[in-house]
Amino acid sequence: MLKVLIKKQVSETLYRSFRRRNPNRTGKSGGKGKLSGKSTMIIMIVAALYLVAMFTFFSVGLCQKLMAVELDWLYYLICSGAAIIFGTFGSVFSTSFTLYMAKDNDLLLSMPIPIRDVIISRLFSVYIMSLLYSGLITIPSVVVGLILGGFSFSRLLGGLILVVLISLIVTGLSCLLGWVVAKLSQRLKNRSFLTVLIALLFFGLYYYVYFRIMDRVQDLLEAMIRIGGEIRSSAYFLYIFGLIGNGNWLGMACWTGVVLLALGLIWLILKKTFLSISTATPTPKRAVYKEKEIRQGSVSYALYRKEWYRFTTSANYMLNCGMPLLLLLGAGAFMLIKGRKMILMMSVVLAQVPGTIPVILCAVCCMLGGMVDISTPSVSLEGSTIWQLQCLPVTPWKVLRAKLMLHLSLIAFPTLFSSVVMMLLAPAGTALIQRILIPIISVLNAVFFAQYGLYLGLKLPNLSWTNEIIPIKQSAPIFFVIFTGIGLSFAFGGAYLLLGGAIGATAWMSIFAVLFFVANVALYRWLRGPGSARFAAL
Repeated sequence: MLKVLIKKQVSETLYRSFRRRNPNRTGKSGGKGKLSGKSTMIIMIVAALYLVAMFTFFSVGLCQKLMAVELDWLYYLICSGAAIIFGTFGSVFSTSFTLYMAKDNDLLLSMPIPIRDVIISRLFSVYIMSLLYSGLITIPSVVVGLILGGFSFSRLLGGLILVVLISLIVTGLSCLLGWVVAKLSQRLKNRSFLTVLIALLFFGLYYYVYFRIMDRVQDLLEAMIRIGGEIRSSAYFLYIFGLIGNGNWLGMACWTGVVLLALGLIWLILKKTFLSISTATPTPKRAVYKEKEIRQGSVSYALYRKEWYRFTTSANYMLNCGMPLLLLLGAGAFMLIKGRKMILMMSVVLAQVPGTIPVILCAVCCMLGGMVDISTPSVSLEGSTIWQLQCLPVTPWKVLRAKLMLHLSLIAFPTLFSSVVMMLLAPAGTALIQRILIPIISVLNAVFFAQYGLYLGLKLPNLSWTNEIIPIKQSAPIFFVIFTGIGLSFAFGGAYLLLGGAIGATAWMSIFAVLFFVANVALYRWLRGPGSARFAAL
């Protein structure tokens, strides 16, 4: 039975990740669904290769510096710490849903299946996720260590054991933190904001530490040499852990025993608490009737509230599609604090091509605005309940307009704030028309990507998903929107360095403003006409 449960977990994961079917009303697979499966695989491969390349580059620089001063163990200790943090954060939220709040827990527990087998099959999925996330850092760091530090059998064995031990540590931490998330979710009415808050705190801490490290690389290296001696003398157990990568047999034996003992304790906790948490139902809050006046709202407002509720009750939706909104606000705030110094440096470097600064400032706003893809998965998120909207006595355009309005209402203030800051901080010699064009193009860009995302969502819908993360993060429309936004912003800013000098910044920005305006009109006409008809026929 355990083998069957593990096979079920693996099949379910592969189905959610790669198998895309978009059945039409006859029950047959639509031709559009095939592209989504291929694009999902491409997205995952590209993202994994990007992360591996980034961590490899980081490992090479760190390894060269630390091994030059005979601190090999500190190199492995730092990389292991980064892998544990990254892996735990990457898998902790999926752990709570996979282990404790899976939708088929009630079904499995009602069958004559030992609870032990159910827990082990869930833990297998958790371990695979932990290995994937932590392996993005540990595998490149071990390979780099073998290449730059010298190859030997003991170092190879130590590297393999290090990869396995870190994945097991991440699994244990994910189970414990997933237990905390599951307990909290029983007490909170809307746990999505808790998830988003924790994620934002993590991202803020990560980028703060990252930029601090980049500012003081040399000071950090000197501190590492000093800290390395302190760890070796006062935290000998961590020193032994770092020696695992060098093939130290004592480190391998000690830490393997410690990790297995800790996992045994976690297993006992899971066996004792799994049934109570997985079968618990939140205590409903007693409703108290209060007499109040009820006002009739418009159809458009009701549809907008529906979209707003969908967005604010899904942590995945808010994090993956709404995070660039914070980047837009952050860019404006950053420019208010350090913008003048940065623009002064850019003016010196790019003095040969006049008018480059306002174009680049506008391109930055456009790139961040193009990364907001709230409207893109909105059609696919209707899923199998899309018929409810189609049966309502409202026109399809009103439904699509509500999806557009959610995107535009959320992006309006961040776009205006960042673009106005960019406009005010433009160099003293910048023409007035160029300053005005910065917020105009930024707004037109935001409207364009709101409509473009909805256009792709109608062209490539996926209404048969089993997990909402598929249309939100692993679909072809999301892939196209993000890369179109990045490509257009680079074409706008980068091509000006090659061609803009001949026609001037004002003409260049005016051309893009006109192109965005024409594209917005064309998309608007398509959404009101063929797009609405396509939505009604889904």
